[in-house]
Amino acid sequence: MSGDAAVGMDRRPQRVWDSSTVIRTAALTVVSGGLTFLITNGLNQSPAICILLSVLIGGFALMVRFLVDFENRLAAVEQLEKDGMADLKRMIGEAFDEISEATELFGLIERSALQTDLITQLVRNSTRISPTSPPIVYQFVQAKIKETSDFLKQIAEGGTATYDGEDRDWLLGLTRNATVSIDAISLGAVDHDLWSSEIGQRYLDAQRLAAADGKRVRRIFLLDKPSMADDPYLRQAYHEQRGMRIDVRLLDRLDVPPPLRVQVRDLILFDDILAYETTPTPADPQVAQIAETRLVLNNDRVKEHSRLFRELWELARELDANAPARDGQMNA
Repeated sequence: MSGDAAVGMDRRPQRVWDSSTVIRTAALTVVSGGLTFLITNGLNQSPAICILLSVLIGGFALMVRFLVDFENRLAAVEQLEKDGMADLKRMIGEAFDEISEATELFGLIERSALQTDLITQLVRNSTRISPTSPPIVYQFVQAKIKETSDFLKQIAEGGTATYDGEDRDWLLGLTRNATVSIDAISLGAVDHDLWSSEIGQRYLDAQRLAAADGKRVRRIFLLDKPSMADDPYLRQAYHEQRGMRIDVRLLDRLDVPPPLRVQVRDLILFDDILAYETTPTPADPQVAQIAETRLVLNNDRVKEHSRLFRELWELARELDANAPARDGQMNA
């Protein structure tokens, strides 16, 4: 049923009520005057007195009825006014609550360590996507915003964020925005095919630019077997990265002290502040893929990773087996 129809149904009973009230008032006036005329006429009063009293009593009845109706209507108006004021106060209260929440949110944005204009751009650009957009676009944008929100919540509350599989955006973004250093432990089973892939080339280019900009970039190739040092693919990757001013060393897994072997993992440290961890799939250790990626900001865990890298770096060596770097004489 439409709104106009509903309003019409509400108004019709109101008109009926008004008409019946007028009829009852007129009837009461006529009856009061008629009874008065009959009574006075029965008392043998003159016709003039009968008419005068009938008009007077009917007028009184009309006035009383009018005053009663006026009082009822005034009470109804007062009740409507009270209800309207209550609704108005509620609406104003809700509006002020929304304004207060918006003001608080804007204050949080102003106090945030992130750039305010970037956050406002995100909000402004998100409003351009409306429910009238194609469903796939609308739902995809919704999912990305939720993903970003969940990521920020994980980082802010727990100091850790996880991603199923390998996230290229984290890897490339952190490499491009490192300010001091990039230290990586590269497991052969995980990174064997990385350097010839598209993401590996972009990753290396970002590291090349970081090294050229004066940032310290180091990598340890962890060899599952000593014979892997003769792998042409590994040797090519080694020399290419050395040519990019990346400090590269090799480390045999058997040379890692037993207490450290359980700690070794595919790992990248950015500025000794943030750790990028990857967990390989357990299916085939020779061609393992990344099952999960984790960003860690927890200070204690990052310190453990940093200490692990330094100890492994001292144990690692250059590609030339005749010039081991374990004595610490090689440049860090």
